[in-house]
Amino acid sequence: MGMLRRFAFPRPASRSGRIAALASVLLVAAAACGGQAAGEGGAARPAASGPPATALVLPPGESSQPLARVAVIVLENHEVSQIVGNRCCPYLNSLASRGSLFTNYTAVSHPSLPNYLAMTSGGLQGKKGTDNTNPIVDAPNLFAQLSAAGAGWRAYEQTMPRACYRGAFAGTSPGYYALKHDPAMMFRSVATTDLCRNVVPWSGVPNVPPRFSFIVPNECADMHSCSPAVADAWLKQVVPRLLPRLGRNGRIVITWDEGTTNTGGGGRVATFLIGPGVPVGRVSTRFTHYGLLAALEGVFHLQRLGYARTARPLPLFVP
Repeated sequence: MGMLRRFAFPRPASRSGRIAALASVLLVAAAACGGQAAGEGGAARPAASGPPATALVLPPGESSQPLARVAVIVLENHEVSQIVGNRCCPYLNSLASRGSLFTNYTAVSHPSLPNYLAMTSGGLQGKKGTDNTNPIVDAPNLFAQLSAAGAGWRAYEQTMPRACYRGAFAGTSPGYYALKHDPAMMFRSVATTDLCRNVVPWSGVPNVPPRFSFIVPNECADMHSCSPAVADAWLKQVVPRLLPRLGRNGRIVITWDEGTTNTGGGGRVATFLIGPGVPVGRVSTRFTHYGLLAALEGVFHLQRLGYARTARPLPLFVP
């Protein structure tokens, strides 16, 4: 009755008049409630219109999060046993107490290039056993999928001289940019179109990251040509700044292109997942680069490509 007391109407003399007045009050109150509803902090928000939303049922590991922002950081050439528990990498090991550490995640091939293609297109695209970057690849890929779906993305490559750069290397030793570590520029649908403008030099953590970021440090900061301690220090500078800018549905995946063994085809590599609500602990379930692609395509409601169709998705969000 608190709402009714806000409205002052003359009291009609007859019973029928009183009923009509009460009906008028109820109609006014209903209109006021229908027009606005209290939001967080008491702020008003528009009322919902149209039929009730239907919950989208997705397989485990896939997400219907409408505002999810995901960043994938790829490092180089280390087996899980060389990272987890190793004094070289205190920052990386600290992430195991802040999120999920996948200890049975395997790369799918050797050397670098086929693994980068696997995690972004669902297949090796004829590059098994080689880092040959000529010719470029004609294959459906995650980057083209995101563009077609209207989901913003960037591939950030440290020491890349400029957007759309097609050279095999750039920079100086040991901190080279390498095309073999830049899968976006290996796909014809990106490299030879305006989409290549989304492949840009890494210039530090962006103020407003896109929905999807694919981040590759140069060959020194990614453990390829310098010690793991260098990469650990680089991540310590980047990750704490990047994560809050991804928002409440933000996720960062840190993985390696390949290990030093042939387990699973490309070695068992450490894979870290951090973000709000990510379960803390070690996960021994088996995953691969194809499962990472499957999970990303699930987040953005994209059709799964290649071997991602049958892969177990990495659980980026708790189902």
